[in-house]
Amino acid sequence: MRRSLLVGATILSALSCKGDLTNPYNLSTTGPGVLSVSPIDLSQVMAVTPLGYLGPPGHVLPSDHIYISFIDAWNGMLQNADCSKRPIYAAGSGVIDFIMVTQSPDTKVDVQMTKTFHYYYDHILLLPGMSLGTRVSAGQQIATTAGHCPSFDLGTWELGNTLPGLVSPNRYDDQTRYAASPMNYFSPSLRAIYLARVRLSDGVPSNKIGKIDYGIAGKLVGDWFHSSVPVDAYASGSAAWDKTIGFVYDWYDNTSVRISIGGTITDPLLAQIGPGDPDPAFVTTANGLVTYSLYRPGATDGAGWLLVQMTAADRIRVQYFASAGTRPTGFTAAAQDYRR
Repeated sequence: MRRSLLVGATILSALSCKGDLTNPYNLSTTGPGVLSVSPIDLSQVMAVTPLGYLGPPGHVLPSDHIYISFIDAWNGMLQNADCSKRPIYAAGSGVIDFIMVTQSPDTKVDVQMTKTFHYYYDHILLLPGMSLGTRVSAGQQIATTAGHCPSFDLGTWELGNTLPGLVSPNRYDDQTRYAASPMNYFSPSLRAIYLARVRLSDGVPSNKIGKIDYGIAGKLVGDWFHSSVPVDAYASGSAAWDKTIGFVYDWYDNTSVRISIGGTITDPLLAQIGPGDPDPAFVTTANGLVTYSLYRPGATDGAGWLLVQMTAADRIRVQYFASAGTRPTGFTAAAQDYRR
């Protein structure tokens, strides 16, 4: 079944529900497609951000798509950037399978290339005539950027691409459950160019492909959902963003622990942990109550404390304390329960 990723978004067109392997467009092949054309003119590709971006409240859990920046967003001159619309091209031939307005007028469009492989753009504006079922050819202009800076999204997903670190796969829509980096599907020449342009505000990350699935069953590391969120594939949509917490890793060095909080227990917060605090990959029910000191990345002043206890292999109790000076020693009635 195809599910909306953003609750409240305006769905312009959508297929009726269908099993994953049905083939309404009579596509003849199965397996991965090849992205043979750059989505935007290569001279406009200023930087590429790999999978795994964290930015509560919009991206509490690691992002399942890459960002293609068409301006230099880190030169301190963003206010003078040229944000005019640029042509967006079909990276591969296929059929438009899904369209919705995500942040009006920004539009998301999914192109199905084979029976099992899709790519999609977000924060673009489709050209007239681009509608559900339209067949597009690689290199054909199908849209423009949305008229604002600095980037647009490119994602790819392939049915059957299992991500073991998504411990409860039914929590996720297909595009996340089966996500893979577009870097894996670019033609060799394009892949080399895009890999050479991967960078973040900090510089060149250690993993240019990126990662979104950090979970380990029975360990604290990975994605958690408030106990009020139903266990189904809608749970990772925007209606649940403020009810998620990620115990994951920085997308720059892939080793520094990041705790990403969507809301509910405090305002949205992305934090690093204090020196000596335990790596969540090694925290189990046997650890009992664990206290994390939280700091905003790059800051020296504390942002508070997070108490966590794994009450079962798939359940945790958490509570945030805003006071950076007083180390909490136990839960209060404000503690909240989360689960896989």
